Amino acid sequence: TVQAGMRYSQFKLDATFDTTFYKFPFVEASLNNGALTGSLGFVFRPTKEWVISANGATAFRSPNVDDIGKVFDSEPGAVVIPNPDLKAEYAFSGDVGIAKVFGGFLKIDLTGYYTNLQNAMVRRDFTLNGQDSIDYDGSLSQVQAIQNAAVATVYGIQAGIEAKFGKGFGFSTDFNYQNGE
Repeated sequence: TVQAGMRYSQFKLDATFDTTFYKFPFVEASLNNGALTGSLGFVFRPTKEWVISANGATAFRSPNVDDIGKVFDSEPGAVVIPNPDLKAEYAFSGDVGIAKVFGGFLKIDLTGYYTNLQNAMVRRDFTLNGQDSIDYDGSLSQVQAIQNAAVATVYGIQAGIEAKFGKGFGFSTDFNYQNGE
């Protein structure tokens, strides 16, 4: 079995900032991001007992109005300010899996996966007009902003066992190991 899909997304944002309360070094922000994303998956069943699968996909997320233009209290002692220089995130992912059924009642499966996220949007310390802290809601707060990190990766494995005992009874368990950077 082969399954494929494609989608084009376009995101446009134009914002004007009121600098009455916060003296931002910018008064406007605009984005116009678009990307073609897709997925391709294969499932091969050489016998009734075996399933082998592989999938690949791309993804795209443009900064939204909250990411690029909102001032908010993220935690006590920190305030997140707008960052009009954000770029879109792009993800590339893949997985490979295998499953085997034994005697029609026991299934064991194993899948490995990997995702690479470019321009990952993360919250980090920032400055506003050269200051790393500002008075926000009556307290001195660390200035932070959503910023693009170079690359983020996530990879892992998933293993499962499923047993059917009949009359609606069964057992299943899954093991997951995931690592990200």
